[in-house]
Amino acid sequence: MTMDNLTKKVDEAVDTEEVLQVVKDLIATPSYTSLEERETLIAQHLLELFEAEGIDAYLQEVKDGRSNIIATLKGEENGTSLMFNGHIDTVNPFGMEDPFNPVVKDGKLYGRGSTDMKAGVGTMAYALIVLKRLGVKLKGDLVFAGVIDEESSESAGTHHIVDHGPKTDVAIIGEPTKLNTVAAHKGCDYFEITFNGWSNHSSVPENGVSAISAAAEFVKKVENQMMPEYAKLDHPLVGSPTINIGAIQGCSIDNLPYLKGENESFVGTVPGYCKVIMDIRWTPYQKIEEVFNDVKEVAKLIEQERPDVKVEVKHIFPHPAMEIAADHPLVQSVQKNIKDIIGEERPLQGEPFWGDSGLLYAHANIPTLMFGPGDIAVAHSDNEYMEVDQLAPAAKIYALTALDICGVSED
Repeated sequence: MTMDNLTKKVDEAVDTEEVLQVVKDLIATPSYTSLEERETLIAQHLLELFEAEGIDAYLQEVKDGRSNIIATLKGEENGTSLMFNGHIDTVNPFGMEDPFNPVVKDGKLYGRGSTDMKAGVGTMAYALIVLKRLGVKLKGDLVFAGVIDEESSESAGTHHIVDHGPKTDVAIIGEPTKLNTVAAHKGCDYFEITFNGWSNHSSVPENGVSAISAAAEFVKKVENQMMPEYAKLDHPLVGSPTINIGAIQGCSIDNLPYLKGENESFVGTVPGYCKVIMDIRWTPYQKIEEVFNDVKEVAKLIEQERPDVKVEVKHIFPHPAMEIAADHPLVQSVQKNIKDIIGEERPLQGEPFWGDSGLLYAHANIPTLMFGPGDIAVAHSDNEYMEVDQLAPAAKIYALTALDICGVSED
């Protein structure tokens, strides 16, 4: 069968109503972060979906009884292998009304996870189903990995794949990109900076060492020194690195019960302790070791200027940046298929938001890009929705890209 014939068959095989129902069923299966079962129900649902289509699939236990769902269309030859990777957990429903009752209104599918990222997961899974039904014999393996724990910031599911497999030659992360090819995204790393001073009675503050004052000076130096320098480091796809001071907590030990709401009394003491949490979204031009060192250099300045203050810097929740070359065959395939299915050429994009693509790229050396239906702007919101007319094109582009990258065996 020629590639032109296969392309036509894929186009005809993707049923708009069926792929919509696949995504609806995923939305109707809660898998949010504070749910006791977490991703258990949706992993089992996907397992049954694949098994009903005769696709080899299994649950890959990761931690705490929680499992990734892995499905594979096994290649007939030693062709290039491709992974479709998508997280099956969502954020909490928060203030959403009826978050697990998927409803279509004015061309939009509403529900928790509709955009982030059950539409991506559903259309990737459906692409495997279409290729299986068509009896396509791929040369290389096509792997679907529905992974746990991405929304917690720990990404245990993809970390497990990095450490234990299955690994492939290339990968696509189905995060919402509005059906654009994202060839680069920023890293997103968190740093915890702890300041220890000396507490004493607030009537004689000069006898104490305020950790909050030291932390305030640290923040000022970050804003006046680090941020201007980072603004100069412009990347053509993702722009400049950014810094966010996300949380500050400080007091004396005596006032911890007050901060926790356990005691209504506030003790007049100089704060001997303060913690600052900051996240830095860095570009593929940088190395995380350099970013970490930049933070530590500012902390050293505080210790030099305030020798009675001890500062400790910890790197928590590492999230590497990702970039794939514009001329990589995976990028070229997705771009070609976008043009063929959507009918227009779209430029490569970069994104400031992070995906598990960073882990596959940085820790498993797998060339990876992000491509999926949906708009990240409505993710995590109380009004999360998915444009229905993006679902069928996404499934077609995934399936056609698998044909390009994995190759098709001759009968």
